[in-house]
Amino acid sequence: HTAFALWEADGRTFDPSIEAELVEESKLCAEFAELHASAQIPFRGESLSQTAIRKYVVDADRNTRLEANKARWGWFAEHGEHFDRIYGDMTRTRNRIAKKLGYDDFVALGYDRMSRVDYTREDVEKFRDEVRECVVPFVSELRMSQAKALGIEETMYWDEPVFDLRGNPAPAGDHDWMVARATEMYDALHPEIGEFFRMMRDRNLLDLKMRDGKSAGGFCMSIPTYEVPYIFANFNGTKHDVVVFTHEMGHAFQVWSSRDVDLYDYLWPTYESCEIHSMSLEYLTWPHMDKFFGDDADRFRRHHLTDSLCFLPYGVAVDHFQHLVYSRPDATNEERRQMWRDVEAMYLPWRNYGDLTHLNDGGFWHVQAHIFEMPFYYIDYTLASACALQFWLRSRQDPEGTLEEYVALCHRGGTLPFRGLTESAGLNSPFAAGSLKDVVDEARRTLVTNQ
Repeated sequence: HTAFALWEADGRTFDPSIEAELVEESKLCAEFAELHASAQIPFRGESLSQTAIRKYVVDADRNTRLEANKARWGWFAEHGEHFDRIYGDMTRTRNRIAKKLGYDDFVALGYDRMSRVDYTREDVEKFRDEVRECVVPFVSELRMSQAKALGIEETMYWDEPVFDLRGNPAPAGDHDWMVARATEMYDALHPEIGEFFRMMRDRNLLDLKMRDGKSAGGFCMSIPTYEVPYIFANFNGTKHDVVVFTHEMGHAFQVWSSRDVDLYDYLWPTYESCEIHSMSLEYLTWPHMDKFFGDDADRFRRHHLTDSLCFLPYGVAVDHFQHLVYSRPDATNEERRQMWRDVEAMYLPWRNYGDLTHLNDGGFWHVQAHIFEMPFYYIDYTLASACALQFWLRSRQDPEGTLEEYVALCHRGGTLPFRGLTESAGLNSPFAAGSLKDVVDEARRTLVTNQ
């Protein structure tokens, strides 16, 4: 039974003897969060937070992007030693916790903390190899095509978020218009999903409008007492609104569909499986994107697919870096930065930081909160994306049958671990050799042949 495996893994991660180390780990996480949130980045006469400067980092004007990146990474350079010190203390503390609990290293403890009960670090290594061999060469091609589309010789780091000179496509209406279009979309997509969305809308379980004082970000949570999910987001008039909307709806529909499972532990699957439902719905709604983007719908689809493929190498680089770090918990700060430079060379060979010193010095990972606060929680996004892309591929051949498979997967909730859920949906295991070949072949036809 899945529950027993989950409970056993959870039980292995605690003993009263590690209480002092857990307190220390928590303090270090709080110190990181405070440092990260304290950023006041000087830019064009303003003092901006990490969130506020992002709109300039993706600006359509190339000089603005470069200037914003210099300001942003200049702040990280000023505080680089502090980030290094926090992380060094974290890795040593976590290693002590693992040793006290009887683990060989923190990697094994990290996997138990993430409830990974049916795959190993060796499996994850095979998946990273698959991405490196199959996806990295294709993304390298996409970066060259991107440079051509932008009219530049080479796609520099600050160019990566912008795919063409027209800027990013945006939805054609406000919040109420978006909800009306979404109602039409989900009704047309699948009767069960349409009925569910109307319930969410009518019971005010969608909090999507941006307003003063509202927390940033977007998420989905469940309210077990009432057996309903709740979606929180901040619409800002960009294409991201549509991505977040469909993504969080995938989470919400899954937890609604599995609300009658036998055990509460099965309401949600483990992290990598949860993200299959959310990412897959982003693709399964593709045929209806004209409702939001009109004549720009196809451009949105191209951007969305390109974003997803470009993320895979970065996601596995973050994971590989963490495996290296926890295999050598006493490494120096410079050795850890070299580890990052090594994985960048392996998975992101196109990346050129120009004269951004902090990034050339191996400091990019300082921006990734997961590395500090939730060790090993990142490969989950890439594993789920590998599965969601398979749903995308199948939906192009059999839209109705793929939707039924998707709905059935949502109903299973967390009754099976990751391998079991992917197998139940007829998906190729991401750990199998060649698991991404068909996806990359179809993406090449879509993004290169048809451009």
